[in-house]
This record gives sequence, C-alpha cells and structure tokens, in this order.
Amino acid sequence: MEIMHGSNFKLIYTDWYIQHGQKKPFGNGMHIAIREYLSDCIKRDLRFDWHAELQKDAEEKVIKFDHSELVNYFSRNFSKNIISSNQIMDDNFIYIYPIEIRETLNALNKLNKFKLNDVEYEYYFKDIIPEDILKHLKTGKVKILINQIHDPLYDDNNIQLFEKQMNKLGVNSSSIIFLGGSNFTEYYEKYPNSRVKIANGHLFIKGFVDEIKEFPCIGNLGYECKLVDETDLDINKMRPYKFLCNNRTMEKPHRILAAYLALKYDLLKDGMFSFIQKLDYEKLKDIFGKIYENIDEEIIEQISEILPYELDTQELSIFKKRNFGVKNNKIDWYSDCYVNLVTETYFGHNVFLSEKIFKPIGNLQPFIVFGDYLTLAELRKLGFKTFEPFIDESYDLEKDQTKRALLIEKEIEKLKNLSIEEIHNWYYSIIDILLYNKKHLYTFEKYECFEQIFEKIKLDYEQKNEVSCSLQETKFL
Repeated sequence: MEIMHGSNFKLIYTDWYIQHGQKKPFGNGMHIAIREYLSDCIKRDLRFDWHAELQKDAEEKVIKFDHSELVNYFSRNFSKNIISSNQIMDDNFIYIYPIEIRETLNALNKLNKFKLNDVEYEYYFKDIIPEDILKHLKTGKVKILINQIHDPLYDDNNIQLFEKQMNKLGVNSSSIIFLGGSNFTEYYEKYPNSRVKIANGHLFIKGFVDEIKEFPCIGNLGYECKLVDETDLDINKMRPYKFLCNNRTMEKPHRILAAYLALKYDLLKDGMFSFIQKLDYEKLKDIFGKIYENIDEEIIEQISEILPYELDTQELSIFKKRNFGVKNNKIDWYSDCYVNLVTETYFGHNVFLSEKIFKPIGNLQPFIVFGDYLTLAELRKLGFKTFEPFIDESYDLEKDQTKRALLIEKEIEKLKNLSIEEIHNWYYSIIDILLYNKKHLYTFEKYECFEQIFEKIKLDYEQKNEVSCSLQETKFL
C-alpha cells in the first residue's frame, strides 16, 4: 500500500466554531475581532457573504489570513490529523501551524488595519500568534508554514523580514516553511545561510479539472460555460479568427506586450482580444519599459486610447470585471479561433501555472505562452505535448525577459503572415496532440500537489544535520 506522506503531519488550529453540529477550525492568524464577528454570524445562522460585508468600503483586505486548499487536502485524506493545540503530543508526527495568506506576504510584516462595527483595529501578525503555539515553535516541536500556493513566490524581502522577526521571537529558522506556487531558489542564492524551508507545487491543475467537471453550467459572468469537444470540430469549416487573447489586469508588462503586438501587427481584426483595465499613457510606458526595448510611443498612445478593450464585459460592474476564473469559459471564443495567446500570471524566472494555461488545453487549442521561463518545459514534465516545430518554442528557454519577449514577437509575426487557410490546415494536422492534451488533463482529477510537497518537507526534517543551528540562529535561542 502506498504511503501518503501527508499522513506524517498534523495541522494545528487554535480557534474553532460549531456549525450545524460540526466542530470546524477558523483559519489561523485571523484577528480575534473578526473571529468573534464570524462566530456571531454563524451562531445566528446569518447567510450572507461575510467576506464581502467585511470588505465593504475597506481600503485594504480585511481578512489577510484564512483557509485555502491546504486544509481541504487534509480534510479529504487525513481529517483526524486536523487538531487543536491541546492535542500536541510527544510523538513522531510533524506538527504544522499553517498560516494561509489571502493577500501578499507583506501582511506578515506590516501593520495591518481594518474597521469593524465602527471600531478601527491595528495589529502586527507576530503579536497575534498564540502563546502556546509560540512556545512550541521555540522548541521546534511545531513548524510554522506560510502557504501562498495560489501565487508564485518572488518576494525575498518579506521572507527575509519574517525570518528575522521569528528569530527575534526565539524561533529557529529551520522551523519556518514557505509554500508557493513556484520554485524560488533565488532566495537561497541571496541568503545562502538561511535555513528557512521553501517548497512549491502546482495547485491549479487539479482545481481546474474539478471545476470543469461541472460543465455545462452557468458561469460567474452569467452565461453557459462549455468546453470545445471533439464533436465540435469540423475540418470543412474555416474559423473566422486566428487568435484568442483574454486579459483582465494590465499592470503587468507581458500583458501590455500582448496589446502592443496586437496593434503593431494589426491583429485585432484577426483575433478576439480583451484588455479590460484602463491605464494612462505614462503608466503603460513605465510598466512596459521593464521588459521591452525601443518602444514605439505612438503604439503605447494607441493602447491607452482603446483601453478598456472588451469582448462582452461592457455592462459588468468594475468588481465583476475583476472576478474571473475557470467558470467564464465561453465556447464561441475557442471554437471561433485557432491559436491562444496565453498571458500567464507572471513573466519571470519561476514557473507558475494557473487556470489560464489550462483553458486552451481544455478547449483543444494550441498556444503561445507569455509566461515564465521554462513554462513549456514544466508542462512537458507534467505529460503535456507542445507545438514544435511549427511554433519555434525556443522562447521558453530564454531566461532574459527582453529576449524572451522578442522571440515571442517573432512567432506572432510569423503567424500573422500566414493565411487563415494555412493556419487551418496546421490546426487539423495536430488534432491528435490537442485531443491527447485534453484527455491527459483529466488524469489530474486525483492529483494532489501537496503529496509531493509534504514528501519533500518530511525528507528535509529527516536530515541528520537538522538539529544543528547556525551561529546566527543560536544567538536568538
């Protein structure tokens, strides 16, 4: 029988509530005033959106720490390993105090503020760690795990600040774990003496498969969501557009790159594009300049003039225009276009895979990815196939962002210069790859990214030198 390494761990929660006769934990790190407010809502069985009510008129996120998929993973597989702090024992389990970030890592170090029932609150995270948990953290019996797996890790400054903060409280760095959606070896390059543990995994692939199992359904934008299926393909029917490229926030240089290329090569008439967020000329130029050289300022001016550029979100409120995900999958977008220009979450050095890359896979589309270095290589590791030699995918091997952008531009220009008939013929020549990728996607229904993560953490803590501390750490103990 296969051993699941998550079974070697126990998650500790310090505050609980009763709902419909069941005892459930609050997410760790939640301010006591928020817990009391939620407890009252639960006790009175008030059925409304707590998060939205707390967030109303707030200048910053009110709930900085709460549950995420980590506790769901344990609930599915090791529900008895979710415990209270008074159940910590002298045994061979690795005890984890999970802190799951709802904002950014900055919340760990900055002064957090919120207003509730006309009372203003301010707090530092370090000041709301329960005393009994801090005692166990100091001895090393309990490890603190900061979970941000829904986003890539890149913020070395806040990791380092948190490490120093915990050291000053008497917590050894080796009892600190950061979990993100991307690898982050650069932290150790910058801080080679750090004993903080950093792990990563791809959360969204299973989440995507779980959600598309509900298709067809009415999505979060009010229309029916369906995936393109093999039965929707017709080799005798020419699609009207070459490209599909959906974008929401534009405050990222690679998304401005997508708009820049769309205007530079007159792609808007050849594709379905959306660039929803409004930014002015100076902001666009400043952001885009971080990855692109020799900017044509006239094109930047044109981008600022057309924003927001929308497909079907014109009537939505500003809030709903930020609220996209798996369930805004309009089948016509995919069945009317051949190639997906995917603007992933980041354009950096550490691969982060979100639902954005899995949408074309689920809808039988080839793609070019405006994403992190080695994104395609990571997809291939996961068993997917990509589209060389028709698309030169050497851009994926280029770590320098500017050079990667230029290589992507070269491929976009090549596709622009092909006739729609040539792209149509290529598309149907790779149908076997597209069908394989979609079928392979469904195999991740039972994929548990946390399994590999906890195996790594377990191995780390089994190392013989784990008990030793650096001089820098020892002076705080």
